[in-house]
Amino acid sequence: MKTLLTIALLLTTLLTNAQNSNIHVLVVGTSHNYGQKPVEDFKAIIDKVAAFRPDAVYGEFLSAEDYDAIPDYWNKATMEKRFAYMKGINYPAPRNPEKFIRQTTKLLHDHPNYHQDRMKLARALYLKHDFGNARYQLYRLDKARPNFGAEEVAAYKAILGEPDSVYTARTNEYHNIVFPLIDKLQLDQIGAMDSQRHDLNWQAAWDKADPLFKEWEKSVEKDSTSADAQRYKVLNKRIMELQKASDKSDREGHGTIYFNSPDGDEYLNIVNFYGARRMFGAKGFPEKEVDAMLAQWQNRNTDMVRNTVERARKSGAKRVVVFVGANHRKIMYDGFLSAQNVMLYQLNSL
Repeated sequence: MKTLLTIALLLTTLLTNAQNSNIHVLVVGTSHNYGQKPVEDFKAIIDKVAAFRPDAVYGEFLSAEDYDAIPDYWNKATMEKRFAYMKGINYPAPRNPEKFIRQTTKLLHDHPNYHQDRMKLARALYLKHDFGNARYQLYRLDKARPNFGAEEVAAYKAILGEPDSVYTARTNEYHNIVFPLIDKLQLDQIGAMDSQRHDLNWQAAWDKADPLFKEWEKSVEKDSTSADAQRYKVLNKRIMELQKASDKSDREGHGTIYFNSPDGDEYLNIVNFYGARRMFGAKGFPEKEVDAMLAQWQNRNTDMVRNTVERARKSGAKRVVVFVGANHRKIMYDGFLSAQNVMLYQLNSL
């Protein structure tokens, strides 16, 4: 009995220490579209993040459990079509998908050129609704495809379908930055931390705010000499300044650096939220509706911060990099500041 009590106390202590131990978190804001011919030096960003020595990478993907728990959100119909496409391919599923995924991931870590095994793994992940990791495996296959022989080309179609139907997004941050980083770090997988459980409320709040803002904007334009019109003119001037700086950064290949700067944070906050609260107090401005939008945006980002911390602790990760669309970066950074035992880092300060 004494031995059992000692073991129980030891386990409790270990669990408490794990929950209270520091997690080092680097938050990186990115573009969702770098264009067909990006000028940015992605290797410089990848090398900079790799030097942080993360042992886990998280992205804006829903976990399989979170996806299955949501009846609807903005991308549900598209995702269901993708899953239906994969299910429609007549290829046998593994008897024990979880075991197969675990074993095949380990196999590919040691033998990355076993392409047909990777095809089967991508399919199993797809059918599990682990879209983030399915996409990562498809990325690896996309890189290998130019050297496929006839047997591998035929296997791809039999297991996954037409390659250019299955993997198409080559302009986003995952193709250009995140997945190459995972390769460099040899981590084999990406963690999911997104939340879409507030999405319908977000869309409803946005739908209410948008026409009211446009109506207010027209009223201000009719009386350009009013104090409110002058305030709005100053705000638009600031938008133009920030837009000019953003465009210059893009041309010079420093777009991601700009997205991780205070100016980038300010620019995206203004243009994505009708000025956010900067025009509050102006006559007729839809404060209530914009506030409702911002509340739903806060809800999603609060979830994303909590998901990252909880899932990192559960997996035993100590140094974590979180990739998000740049408009999430500042609000998530502030959220992590409120999390216990989290040490925060920013890309531009590394």
